[in-house]
Amino acid sequence: MRPRAIRAIRSTATGQRWLGRASLPTTPAGVEQSAVMVFLGVRFVNLLQLAVTLPSALGHTARPVLFTAVLTGFAAESVLIAVVTVRAGRYRDRRWGWADTAVAVLVLLAQPAFTTAEDITGDWTAWGFACTISTAVGASIVFARRREVGFVVAILMICYLATALSGAQPGSTRATVLGNAFAYPGFALLSRLLVGYLRRLAADADAARMAAAQAAAEAARMREVQQQRLLLHDNISVLHMLARPDLPEELGEALKAQAVVLANRVRTFLDDAADRIGADATDRIGWDGVRQRPLTAIVRDAVAAYPDLRVETSLDLAAGVTLPEPAAEALRDAVGTVLSNVRLHACASRVVVHADADPDEDEWELTVTDDGRGFDPAATPYGFGLRVQVEQTLAAHGISTHVHSVPGDGTRVTVRGCLTAVDPASRSPHPGDRP
Repeated sequence: MRPRAIRAIRSTATGQRWLGRASLPTTPAGVEQSAVMVFLGVRFVNLLQLAVTLPSALGHTARPVLFTAVLTGFAAESVLIAVVTVRAGRYRDRRWGWADTAVAVLVLLAQPAFTTAEDITGDWTAWGFACTISTAVGASIVFARRREVGFVVAILMICYLATALSGAQPGSTRATVLGNAFAYPGFALLSRLLVGYLRRLAADADAARMAAAQAAAEAARMREVQQQRLLLHDNISVLHMLARPDLPEELGEALKAQAVVLANRVRTFLDDAADRIGADATDRIGWDGVRQRPLTAIVRDAVAAYPDLRVETSLDLAAGVTLPEPAAEALRDAVGTVLSNVRLHACASRVVVHADADPDEDEWELTVTDDGRGFDPAATPYGFGLRVQVEQTLAAHGISTHVHSVPGDGTRVTVRGCLTAVDPASRSPHPGDRP
């Protein structure tokens, strides 16, 4: 499949997820997508409410021009952050978190200039409070450190109280303002608990899938060993009897016939094994004329260059997955870059490379997990290797990359791509296909 076709399919699948026509994967990447949906959902529900009441709000505002300018700026920043986070599939870039906080602070500080005292509460003319609740929700998602989330919540509360209380009427209005202020820590805490729990569940699910794949691979290996033992046992028994000096003549012909049968059985077993290995390691030419390389062979080539690392591979579930030659080279180099990072920085004692394929989601997945020192992605920018040689290079071939790491708890790099398409002449037409 050509890179442009791969990107088109992945874009369609992503769009279906955002529109609710496809389920989010139960992986760390799926959790990050759901967190983005929560953050943007709160933001745009508030903006939709404001849009409905906009004529009334404009009629009550003290300065319509300033009101419109501040709202336009906030809406533009919201659209920009939505585009960035949807494309990335996650909201983990701290720079955008601080930018969104700065915009929210400016909105709250500017609010008294276009809001009258009687409209401080209960009117969408003072829209700053409702629309900046999503900033607290976003802070609980984008920032890894609790103190950063606490700082954002505190600065939002201070700005809101300072501007709202100064013009609020004594009595119930001030009490309403004080009550509203607690929405910032409340929403931030609930979002933090929910997203944190989902992230832990996804990590556990990934670990369970990896363990299941390793168990399946081990079971397959044991079946192979058992079959070999049975063949060897029968052959050894026949050879042992044929080698006896006192072998009765009447048994000789029967044992020779049995030896021929067993020899043919062993040959068939070896031929089948060679076919399995050859099918897994042989390049193919796709229907579009592009050379296709098996994913398992790509990974084994990359791993073979690092004999000093203790790498365990579990690739059986991706048997049959192929990549076009340009993407295959990019993936091999990317896996090599990840393993090089493990060698240089991780101080890991164990590395597991696991590959899987999900026809229902039309994608394959490859993870490289180490038990090394880990790092904080929010505080440590990616180096040239992860940023350029892995993320950007793979993205050019329609392959996404996700890095999950926790200090002291290792690193997991996950890459995903679309399954190679079959010949379009044999494929059932899709409603969205052009004739």
